[in-house]
Amino acid sequence: MTEPMKGSIPVSVGLASYLRIPIPGTSGLAIELDARGFKGNSTCSLFFHDKTGKRTLRLDYGYNKNTKSVNYHWNQKGTAEALPFQIKNHDLAGRSGAFLYKGAKYFKYLGRSLLVVGLATDGYSIVVADKPMRRSTAVVSAWASAWVGCRAVGALGAGAGTLVGPEGTAIGGVGGCIVGGYAGYKAGEQAGEVVYDWAEDTVFRQIPTSPTPFGHH
Repeated sequence: MTEPMKGSIPVSVGLASYLRIPIPGTSGLAIELDARGFKGNSTCSLFFHDKTGKRTLRLDYGYNKNTKSVNYHWNQKGTAEALPFQIKNHDLAGRSGAFLYKGAKYFKYLGRSLLVVGLATDGYSIVVADKPMRRSTAVVSAWASAWVGCRAVGALGAGAGTLVGPEGTAIGGVGGCIVGGYAGYKAGEQAGEVVYDWAEDTVFRQIPTSPTPFGHH
């Protein structure tokens, strides 16, 4: 029987578009593709901000108060001390910023679509598996490990990329998250299978109870 497809690749890519990827040494800032603490439709596509959204460096395309024109630029609030970038509010992002803005925008929707594909693929793999419970254990373990791996390796990538600039932080963080998510998925999947096989093949015997010294009551 041919082994069914698994969700390792779509899951690892999808998680990178959904999770908060920590940026080391920034007092709680993380890479995200969604706005926090903002009502309405944001014109930004990439965010380095804390959980409240009050401290943020975000990549925007819209009207720039400094240049009096529409362009790609950075909006900054409360992150100048946490991040090593010499970026002021409304500083131009340039060509690299334009590329990053579009990439983040499209990756958000592509990644989250792939996350659904990964869920459906793994769900189907459980249905057609010879041992559905074994496959279920492997899938749950795989997703949990992918989540951990994505954040851990993503943080390393973001930290390394920060030495280059905000573009490096974003690319390093997302790229590291994909790699860590894939590795975590594979490791978790194997671990889940091993644990299930161990439990299935292990015979648990009840320890006999000894009679009380004073007889039965």
